Amino acid sequence: MRAVAAALVAAAAMTSVATPNSVLAQGCTLGVSGGQVPPDFGADACQKARDLFVFLAPQVGTALSGGNVMLGEGGALGGWGKRSIVLRTTVVEGFAPEGTVNISGSAVLQPSNFGAQRVPVPVPSLDLAIGLFRGVPFGLTNVGGVDLLLGATYLPDISRDQFSLSPDGNGIATTFGARFGLLQESALVPGVGVSVLRRRLPTTTVRYTSGNDSLGVIDTRVATTVLRFTAKKHFGIFGLGGGFGQDRHNTSTELEAIVNETVQGTPVRGILGANDFNFTTTRTTAFVNLSLGLPIAQLVLEVGQSRAGDIRQTTNTFGDRRANEAYRYGSLGVGLRF
Repeated sequence: MRAVAAALVAAAAMTSVATPNSVLAQGCTLGVSGGQVPPDFGADACQKARDLFVFLAPQVGTALSGGNVMLGEGGALGGWGKRSIVLRTTVVEGFAPEGTVNISGSAVLQPSNFGAQRVPVPVPSLDLAIGLFRGVPFGLTNVGGVDLLLGATYLPDISRDQFSLSPDGNGIATTFGARFGLLQESALVPGVGVSVLRRRLPTTTVRYTSGNDSLGVIDTRVATTVLRFTAKKHFGIFGLGGGFGQDRHNTSTELEAIVNETVQGTPVRGILGANDFNFTTTRTTAFVNLSLGLPIAQLVLEVGQSRAGDIRQTTNTFGDRRANEAYRYGSLGVGLRF
């Protein structure tokens, strides 16, 4: 673990063979201060930290992916010298723990209901497209255009009751990818394209606090491979577009559970940790865009839904929500072409 690692000593009482409820079986190691603890101290707390991560990871990944990679656009820009820049914020209708659960040093798993309250998860980003190749003329359009995609994503602090999410460092991460124009938009032809993008979030820490105990999802790294098929057509000052695609979220983190208890009359502080805990999921998404303005400058609104992936079973529950369910999202942005 991070700063607390130097203070930890291996628990001599831990057994060498993990039982189904043991700390080892949950992927955690245990350090203590202030006394001895029973075998498998904190197995329940370790499982709660794991479940918290599995519940939150898809929400953060969905906020990172959003819908259209270049809000309000369809096909490629149309050749070298063309540029497009979009400033937007994508907000996911997320859910965070609502109630207070007991975090104990129990060696037996004790399922708890964290509850679930709606918490918007906003992710502002700046996206840039640079035309590289205009494509080949084909009737009233061009086909085969290529754009370079670059960008930066910012993650703000989020805090609600016992729950907090905060980025480490400056909270900014980069984006890169490419867009391939199947059709370039013209007076009669919509713009149609396929995009492949690699998005990352800043390294993030999530904490859930109950009294003087806490669960931590620390140094979380989220990277998403985004595949999108998009179409867009302008009708005067209005534009209508949409698309669909697939996201592959890769999330890695360190888990931490801090439990303070009295064991046989002696105060004990147990710190449980798991390094390199990973979560990978593939989700599909669909969205529509509505824009207002001239092609050179437009205000764009997007709504969409990231459909449920493989539902992950958790020992603990979160109200009526399950890990990896579907999530709705919306984006508002301003786009410029020059």
